[in-house]
Amino acid sequence: MSNLSEANDNASKQDQSRSTAAGSGDRQIEAALEFLAELATSTLESGYATEASMLMVKSCAGAWGLREVTVSSLGRVVIVQCADGDGLVLSRVAEASSLDSYDCDRMRRIKDVVRQTVTDNLTPVDACDRLKKADIGPQPFPWWSVQAGGVLLAFCICLQIGGSPPAALLAAGTQLIVNLSGRGFGAHHVPKFVAVAVQAAMAGALGGTFHLIGWLSVAQAATVIATAWVLIAPLPQLISTAIDVVSADSLTALARALGAALIIGGIVLGGLLTLALAWRFDLGIASDATLPTLPVWLGIIFAILGAIGNALFNVGGRGLLFPAAVAGLVTASVNQTLIHVGHMPAAWAGPLAAVVLGFLAAASAERLRLPMSALALVGITGALLPGLIVCQGLILSVYKVSGIGYFAQAAAVCVALGLGASFGVYLWSVSARRPWAATTD
Repeated sequence: MSNLSEANDNASKQDQSRSTAAGSGDRQIEAALEFLAELATSTLESGYATEASMLMVKSCAGAWGLREVTVSSLGRVVIVQCADGDGLVLSRVAEASSLDSYDCDRMRRIKDVVRQTVTDNLTPVDACDRLKKADIGPQPFPWWSVQAGGVLLAFCICLQIGGSPPAALLAAGTQLIVNLSGRGFGAHHVPKFVAVAVQAAMAGALGGTFHLIGWLSVAQAATVIATAWVLIAPLPQLISTAIDVVSADSLTALARALGAALIIGGIVLGGLLTLALAWRFDLGIASDATLPTLPVWLGIIFAILGAIGNALFNVGGRGLLFPAAVAGLVTASVNQTLIHVGHMPAAWAGPLAAVVLGFLAAASAERLRLPMSALALVGITGALLPGLIVCQGLILSVYKVSGIGYFAQAAAVCVALGLGASFGVYLWSVSARRPWAATTD
């Protein structure tokens, strides 16, 4: 009887041990799912394209040996699923706060957490703690550096599209006012469409005021307004949307496209308000609106400075500044070569230069430990924004001549820039799978 009792006790202890181990394993899986869901939403909120976000989630899941992991993205909603030791499917659902933010340094910090999770064999709890710290900072530069970057970027873009030095200075000041107002609207949760419409109208009113008080001609005032409008344009969202389309993530691409359309609609409404106000004043007879053209070498210099300004404007750290300068140099050089040597229209040269930029950004992102979309964005914004086309349409419109064709062309160019950059990324992904391709690890 005693032997039978001892056997029963041993069996009971083994069952308890298995139960405890199973419970511990379930808790580990639950902690891992919590981290993976938070990682997915954090990457989307910071500005990553969906495919890059999902790949990071799966790499962390693979490092922990999770079975049958699936990651689904439905717009801002992310679902992460995996199987436990008994084959049961466990899942976590999380929702990103937005898809229209872009924070280069937060993207870098999150990528570092993913790298540490995979290479240093972090536990899910430790990974969660590091992700929370990465999400909140610290910021790489003082708060005013973002505004300084926007001011530098506006100054450079205005000069690139033919603005005079006084116009460029006023464009920089206008950008500062518009951006600070946008931050104020965001802090008070003003609907995005309304906020963008007010910002666009505000830029138009400031540009018109500069003309009425005699500081700028109509054409030069148009360069100020056009600079502000192209900087409000949702280029980061368009790039991410194009990457999602190329990677066949149609639902998230649609969500991003709708957000971008909302911003574009706000710019259109603000522009109509600007024109309605301009038509109330006598602007005289339409004069020659030909804008001065910068020498090629000077245009390249301002493209480099604009790329650096955009790196600061999108909260890029020190590690992004030099790569941003190189991205601006390469993009502007390719663009100018296509225009002046290849005699190609600027509307075609820009997207082709974006293809080259996207390819190089994807090829160097891992070595530089920077997000490839951040490298593509700074190069495009520094050298390829269609500010001149917007300016030409605006000059016609204030004299009640239809400029819709120019505005439509500018919108098409913005979309083409995003598609070009994403196609360059795709070309790199194809070439990197070849046996002769160098690794990016």
